Amino acid sequence: MGLSIDSRKVKEGDAFFCIIGNETDGHLFIDSAIDNGAKAVIHSREIPEEKKRPGVTYYKVDDTVAALNEACKVYFDHVSEKLTVFGVTGTNGKSTITKIIKQIYDRVAPCGYIGTIATEFKDYQLEGGLTTPDAISQHESLKKMYDMGAKAVALEVSSQGLSMGRADAVDFDCAIFTNLTHDHLDYHKTMEEYFEAKKKLFRGLRKDALAVLNADSDTLEPLKACTKARCITYGIENDADYRAVNVKCHAHGSEFELVHGGGTRHFTTNLVAEYNVYNLLAVIAALNAYGVSMDILMEESKKINQVPGRAEIIDEGQPFTVIVDYAHTPDGYEKILGYVHGFLAGEGRLISMFGASGKRDESKRRDLGAIADKYSDLIILTEENNRDSDPKTITDQIRPGISPDTPVRFLPKRADAIEEALREAKPGDCVALLGKGDEPYLYIGAGKVKWPGDNNVAREVLHRMGYVK
Repeated sequence: MGLSIDSRKVKEGDAFFCIIGNETDGHLFIDSAIDNGAKAVIHSREIPEEKKRPGVTYYKVDDTVAALNEACKVYFDHVSEKLTVFGVTGTNGKSTITKIIKQIYDRVAPCGYIGTIATEFKDYQLEGGLTTPDAISQHESLKKMYDMGAKAVALEVSSQGLSMGRADAVDFDCAIFTNLTHDHLDYHKTMEEYFEAKKKLFRGLRKDALAVLNADSDTLEPLKACTKARCITYGIENDADYRAVNVKCHAHGSEFELVHGGGTRHFTTNLVAEYNVYNLLAVIAALNAYGVSMDILMEESKKINQVPGRAEIIDEGQPFTVIVDYAHTPDGYEKILGYVHGFLAGEGRLISMFGASGKRDESKRRDLGAIADKYSDLIILTEENNRDSDPKTITDQIRPGISPDTPVRFLPKRADAIEEALREAKPGDCVALLGKGDEPYLYIGAGKVKWPGDNNVAREVLHRMGYVK
């Protein structure tokens, strides 16, 4: 017997939970689930007696999501309680922070990762999908990692995942908050609702758990007020338990003085840009509180593994810089393009290539154009998870933010747009490929199609251009 929320994946003897989602209702697929072998149906809507089938047990509950989470706890042997679970939420920085936690905590104890990029622990590797997978997938991965020897897991926690209850059954030991900026308003409608979803992670923390909060964010006091967990802070501008001062960001790294516990330590890191200093501070605060020594933190900070598609520099020996970044929010654009513009210092042009997602928050599209216009010498617009929208229509909503004086080109196919941007670049220029990072798919129509990732497409084009490092 197993648990299932997808009638197509039901196996003989499974219990099928009728989850009511944003676009569909599991109650509509009860017959399909039974045809595939379900022997129990957990439902919240009434099912007429004449529609019930022999040999199947029906359980009516008030909330099928709550029932699923309780079932996951039991079925997977309360596995999250046996692991040290780090949860990271916020608009930007989740993938970077969780991947760095995995890398550094591995020095102390085996640590897994579940998030946008992938699910991974040793030989257990799954392709990335939802930032926060459904409760069954999540717990199945946690159990496999635990059985393989994991002692900890770093988990990305999205606002949608929190709203949908996907993480309700996870026992978090530490929750990290990054920042709150414009995103997902197609789903949450207002910034207040968006923040309320994020708060759910901190409301659910045990008293003996830890909340790691950004001291430079307006969210600090509201988050402190909503959690019973112990709170520690990190930041640059304001006083914090872990504060970076004298921050210096270079083209290929950063350095700062860490002020903590009455002492000061000099940190150097290969991470670029101030926003990554914030990400690293969050990691330092969380891991130091969980027993990782400052010596290890200082050593590991110098050689952070490249997080795929996050400020990833593609170097195939070409005489210009290529940066691939997952940025897809106004704040993300401001940070990555501001960083690039800073290190160019007027010595070369910035060529930005991007689009915007279909069937998602339309209100940010003009803002993306305005921020790109602020920093870019040439903008190339293209497709980006169009779904059932026309990419030309989407990019027409980006254009009002772009000055008439800034050159703009539109290429409907993303691969063509990447090639156009790279072939346009001259020595000393920088090409910023934004929005997809290393994601291995594009949402087109009602489904998704394979995509090599902007990073790999860029490498292929550079090779065709004759560059081989």
